[in-house]
Amino acid sequence: MQHRDRTVEEVLARLAFSAHGLVKRRELLRVEISPQEIRSRIDSGALHVKYRGIYRVGHCAPSTDADYLAAVWACGDTALLSGRAAGHMLALLRGTPAPPEVIAPTERRVRGVITHRSRLLHPTEAMKWRNVPVTSFARTLVDLAAVLPVNELARACHEAGVRYRIGPAHVDEILARRPTSPGVWKAPGRAAR
Repeated sequence: MQHRDRTVEEVLARLAFSAHGLVKRRELLRVEISPQEIRSRIDSGALHVKYRGIYRVGHCAPSTDADYLAAVWACGDTALLSGRAAGHMLALLRGTPAPPEVIAPTERRVRGVITHRSRLLHPTEAMKWRNVPVTSFARTLVDLAAVLPVNELARACHEAGVRYRIGPAHVDEILARRPTSPGVWKAPGRAAR
């Protein structure tokens, strides 16, 4: 049994290594870690429940990236970090990290996560950043247009341009698919139209 415990700990460490210290219950079950072994590790503090079926491995320090990834995982396989949280992760917004905000094609309700449903998630609007599924730079700017004052949105657009060479043409590609997005009038050149 001692050897089996060590093996379970090694599996936990391996799974958590590239996922900001997180593991999914279904992954643990897939690699034949039993529900009893999972419960035992929760009780001992080796696993910390972040959301239903999402755990932080005890030895891994909490981080904003881990919080964001856990929230995305809790909202499903096709969910993406979005809004202000995506803006913070992509360094488009400054200051204190925003609470987790996630967009998914189906409605989700997860305590502690701001959730949005969007059936119009084009493949070019999704990417991974530091191993977290997140909306693309341009989609993030479109989403931020709905919630930021014009001066903060201008600063986010400037950061996107300087850091990542994202400009109005990239945003226009998103708006061509989403012409009625909230805040669309704030897009460069749109106010005059």
